[in-house]
Amino acid sequence: MGRIFALDIGTRMVMGLVMVKEEERYTILASAQTEHRQRAMYDGQVHDIEEVAQAVLRVKTELEQKINQPLQSAAVAAAGRALKTVITSYERHEAFPIIWERENVVSLEMEAVQQALREIDGDEESSAYHCVGYSTIERCLEGQKISNLIGQRGKDAQIKVITTFLPRTVVDGLIAVVQRAGLIMESLTLEPIAAGLAAIPRDMRRMNLALVDIGAGTADIALTKQGTFFAYGMVPMAGDEITEQLCQTYLLDFQTGEKLKRSIRTKTRLSFKNFLGEKNSLSKNEVLECITPVAMELAQKIVAEIIRLNEEAPHAIILIGGGSLTPLLREMITEIIDLPANRVGIQIRERIDGIFGEPGIKGPEVITPIGIGISALEGLGLRYYEVEVNSTPVSILELQKTTVTDALLSAGISPKSLLGRPGRALTFEMNGEVKLVKGSLGQPAAYFVNGQRVSLDYVLAPGDQIEFIPGISGDSAQIRTHEIFPDLADKNITVNGEFFLFEPLFFKEGERLDRNSEIMDGWKIEYVVNQTLRDLLLQMHLPLENRQLLHFKIDGKPQEYELLREILINGQQTKLDSKINNQDKIEIREPKVKLSDLNLQASPMHFHINGEEIVYPSQILKIFSRGQHLTLEDLVTDGMEIRLEGYGDMPILSDILPYVKLPEPMGTGETLKIFVNGLPGEFTTSLRNGDRIEIAWSNQVNNFSSRMGNG
Repeated sequence: MGRIFALDIGTRMVMGLVMVKEEERYTILASAQTEHRQRAMYDGQVHDIEEVAQAVLRVKTELEQKINQPLQSAAVAAAGRALKTVITSYERHEAFPIIWERENVVSLEMEAVQQALREIDGDEESSAYHCVGYSTIERCLEGQKISNLIGQRGKDAQIKVITTFLPRTVVDGLIAVVQRAGLIMESLTLEPIAAGLAAIPRDMRRMNLALVDIGAGTADIALTKQGTFFAYGMVPMAGDEITEQLCQTYLLDFQTGEKLKRSIRTKTRLSFKNFLGEKNSLSKNEVLECITPVAMELAQKIVAEIIRLNEEAPHAIILIGGGSLTPLLREMITEIIDLPANRVGIQIRERIDGIFGEPGIKGPEVITPIGIGISALEGLGLRYYEVEVNSTPVSILELQKTTVTDALLSAGISPKSLLGRPGRALTFEMNGEVKLVKGSLGQPAAYFVNGQRVSLDYVLAPGDQIEFIPGISGDSAQIRTHEIFPDLADKNITVNGEFFLFEPLFFKEGERLDRNSEIMDGWKIEYVVNQTLRDLLLQMHLPLENRQLLHFKIDGKPQEYELLREILINGQQTKLDSKINNQDKIEIREPKVKLSDLNLQASPMHFHINGEEIVYPSQILKIFSRGQHLTLEDLVTDGMEIRLEGYGDMPILSDILPYVKLPEPMGTGETLKIFVNGLPGEFTTSLRNGDRIEIAWSNQVNNFSSRMGNG
């Protein structure tokens, strides 16, 4: 490239350089600069295109006069404030370990970039941003950091990226200004990158350095590591805030405030008139005291942004731009970030090797325009062009080599469509054991550029036509009962003389399934095969144990009776694992217990006669259960409650006399006296269990009465 016109459009000033490259040196043929006549830019953003274009035109005209040649194109830079740098993470969890191929990793990166785009979408539409570059800064597999995910095997992967965006309005504004000044935009770069090219030699970029370009409206930040610039940031305050503090404190117009600020560096006594014409004469320390709070705030914000982007203090900080000369600022940054004093410094043109011509162009404020020139001469600027993705035009703002991945991002392609993901797996429980059925494998996406199949890393050129065929996911797992259970034939058998179809049975939560039922994810299935006696008993819902205990109650007292079941197969004794074949005859002899088997006997009655206990046995046997009268031939069932009665009617005194030895009379003419529970009775008196009875002759009544009184 031959001669270039490097144009630095700043918040307060426009500077232009005409530069050429001769072998390994850069020569400045001419320079010009002018201030905006009114505040047409705020924080590096064009607000009044016509006013900014007039300033550019004045610089262009002056340079054309100096070199005596017309200027038709210009290399420009977008302000650092326009950059939005976001650090985001994205994590993907797979149900089963997979091999992380290139497409899987790129999909992760794209998800992280799109997450970053969503984070900056709070005040503007996401379509208004260019992604001008991203870099992966951390990869993890199964929670452990790893240098490269490709080819690794695992379920959980996480990736962290730092992504840089540039609003389209910034590019459009610069193009409009350049065109109104009668120029063509030859090259576009970013101010932090341009400044870095000039201020930091290539071999120094291997170190972790922070470059801070402090202008009028913003402090732009660029970070280097491993030979490249990897992150960019911006603090939305700079030299103008210092000026405005002076203007507010001393009632100055902005231009007077600017002059006062610049004179702090060179004078010990400062004299000026305020807006009302009053003269002021202050010491340098008095003015420094005025600006110290604002300078401290600026230093704190610069350090905070560096730490946010870098996640730690860099090896050194390099300050450039006119605002870097603000008194005390360098010392404040050094103290806040806790670096040695010799690790925070101001870079000036005089220390840059390989720059010749225009010796009057000095100081830190000319670093950025020189960098814009170097960027254009080396072909390092952003290229703005279009490609097509599936016949749709896609704009590319190229910060670095643009690949198919970048074009797909710009086209808004979903990262998930890059993957031919395996179909969803199916899990279910079978008799309490977890089973897994995998889905089919998917088909990965395919990429073509100008008809030729390429990879995601393929580098694009302007006008390339990209065809993207999304990946096809595999089919979800499907399975039916007959595909996972044993292929068992039905068996025709007889059980106790009746036909029984002995077949495998399948149940889902008690509901029977047929052999062609489709199994759904999460089902809990129980199945019973048709092989052994055990399987038959399970199907018939019969207990597996032949020995059982029958529980019942007799007159409220718990009782149990042991039962022994007998099962025969074709007349032969069996065990639970005995095999059952087609046409077998099964005989299940269930034990039956009759009431007669229990040797039931009703409880007798007890009486006390003349002080002796007499047992009056039951006379009959009546059996009841739940109000029903039973016979001895009725069967006993589990849980049965039995009540026995041993008497048809309540006995009378004469009924128990056979069980009593009556006293002999003591003489003649005596009569027999009877008392029941102390009351006179007779042979027909009804008795109840436990009654106390006295029978005596009349001459024995006194003794009887005495016993009753003691009893």
